[in-house]
Amino acid sequence: MSKRLILLFLFFPLLGVAQLPVPKIEIGPERISMNEELRITVTIYGPSYELDDFPEIGGFERGSRTIKHSEIRVDGKSVETHIITKNYKPIEGGEFTIQPFEIEINQKIIKTEAKKIIVEDDEEGYDELSINVEAAEFITECSKKEIFVGEGVKVRLSFYMSSKNTVNWQFSDDISSQVEAMAKQIKPENCLESRNVISSISQREEYIKGVKYFVYDVFEAVYYPLNKTNIIIPSLSLKMKKGEGQTGILRSKPQTVLVKDLPPHALKDKVPVGNFRIKDHIQGSSDKVTGESFDFQLTVEGQGNMDAINFGKIISDKNFDFFESGVRLNQEGGKLAGSRTFNYKVLPKVAGEYDLGNNFSIVYFDIKTARYDTISAKSTIRVTGNTIVSKDNIKQDIYSGIENLRTDKNDFSIRKFLKLFANFILVFMVMFLIFIWKKK
Repeated sequence: MSKRLILLFLFFPLLGVAQLPVPKIEIGPERISMNEELRITVTIYGPSYELDDFPEIGGFERGSRTIKHSEIRVDGKSVETHIITKNYKPIEGGEFTIQPFEIEINQKIIKTEAKKIIVEDDEEGYDELSINVEAAEFITECSKKEIFVGEGVKVRLSFYMSSKNTVNWQFSDDISSQVEAMAKQIKPENCLESRNVISSISQREEYIKGVKYFVYDVFEAVYYPLNKTNIIIPSLSLKMKKGEGQTGILRSKPQTVLVKDLPPHALKDKVPVGNFRIKDHIQGSSDKVTGESFDFQLTVEGQGNMDAINFGKIISDKNFDFFESGVRLNQEGGKLAGSRTFNYKVLPKVAGEYDLGNNFSIVYFDIKTARYDTISAKSTIRVTGNTIVSKDNIKQDIYSGIENLRTDKNDFSIRKFLKLFANFILVFMVMFLIFIWKKK
């Protein structure tokens, strides 16, 4: 047998073996908010997998890790797939560049390229203290000095103590009741309140004019003015323990936040106020068929009162039927930033290409540009299939006929029951007469 033939026989069995794809590493999304997570996803093909730990990333805190197993077809053969995802929670907002790193996967080094990530931070800090802070002081801070009607302002009460302080300051035993009394004094009558309830007072550090201070926050809330009445925070008193058996009273300085009216607009008294953006997601592909419903999700996020965010009643038309299937709010107390997610079932009825932004949009007042603006869904879909002209044409769908479902009628009919009962008695009497006649 020739050498060429021998090589052919040796190579031939390899023709039936599927060539496994190279493992891959993906990093994303490229733009996230502070309440979202960055993901590093490793995809490995084959019956087994082995990989090093995921890297540390500056500006992010390592979170949970998930593993998902599935199968794909490669050259007509099933190949096991393992998807390992590591979540990273952003510590602060800003623009980050993730430097190239490498992970050893199945004893092979897989390298990544540099990746730029933008973290949207919609929270605002407090104005820098322009006053001279004494050795120990009780201070009221506001995130802004001037806002629009409907715009939020954060208010915080904190005890500042210099690292050079020699007095043994301590919170009194009734600190909780003191804070509750202050909260009632602070809250303006013309504002909605979103409060961060501080269950335990913790220490943080802050530098003012080169001096280190230990700071203890006792109260924090966001206020949304309903009219153009200014927000006035009065002077507040904090009772503290001072040394051995002594009591000290610290008083904060009053603060005023100017409230400006919104410019004229037809929806001036109805629009949300803040800075918002929208993300939307369609179930499956953008190609749809008439009569088959699909899930559509929209998330509005940014800075503002998320309770005020609403698409209103989405009206069904000749092209679509819309059914709201749930709303979820994500905004912590005392936070300016948050998100609100809306879920819909959408039933297409007429073929064509559609921009869903025509159906889902919100007019709002943008505090950054001081102008009215509109955010809209960005998804487009292509619908094929026959036009639905009656409910009988709709393919099996959990929402078909929902408008005909009545809950205010009792299906039991007394007239039908009496009619059946009368027929039963009549038949029984006839049978009884026949029985008597045969007896005779």
